[in-house]
Amino acid sequence: MEYRNEQKFFMSANTAHILRRRVSAVMRPDIHSGGAYVVNNLYLDDQYDSFLHDKLSGSFSRVKYRIRFYNGDLSFIRLERKRKDGDLSFKESAVITEDEYRLFARGDLDFAVSSPHPLLQKVAVLHRLRRLRPTAAFSYTREAYIYGPGNVRVTFDSALRPDGPARPANRGDPPGAGGMLEVKFDRFLPDVIGGLLHGTPLARTEMSKYYCARERKI
Repeated sequence: MEYRNEQKFFMSANTAHILRRRVSAVMRPDIHSGGAYVVNNLYLDDQYDSFLHDKLSGSFSRVKYRIRFYNGDLSFIRLERKRKDGDLSFKESAVITEDEYRLFARGDLDFAVSSPHPLLQKVAVLHRLRRLRPTAAFSYTREAYIYGPGNVRVTFDSALRPDGPARPANRGDPPGAGGMLEVKFDRFLPDVIGGLLHGTPLARTEMSKYYCARERKI
């Protein structure tokens, strides 16, 4: 099981502008992203909202289930299970079809019982025992940068908004007024990357975009 470190920060528009200039001078854009892109999300929770309450209570170990695709394109969709233990995170994923995504979006998860994929089997068990169902659909604009040593990935996330299967992609969305900075790395964060963050008024947070979508009712 390969865990990664993950740190999140809220930032103002001015701080985001400063950090983009610093980061782009040292790190290179993620070649898979093609610049700014839209991340579409469908999050799942059980009938007790257990995953949301674990986040609100500050549990050290937390799990969440989500479905993710990009730029409104339903040709490649992933179901993900993300586990966090403090600052360490680990993801499992399974590719699903557009038809399966639409079943998830309707809350019809019984089909997962017959899937051979271990992650879909976990979903089936949760659905049967605790009525796992869709609870939040939202998207945001992301800019991603990478740095080889430490396998570092820095992302700027902004323009959080409601989403849906019929919502068109909006690659031209502006970066937005600040947003959230995420820093992910394997065993160590190189000093040169850590130095980019110094001297800026970043606010470390444990709040997730799922929490923001549920509690702020976007």
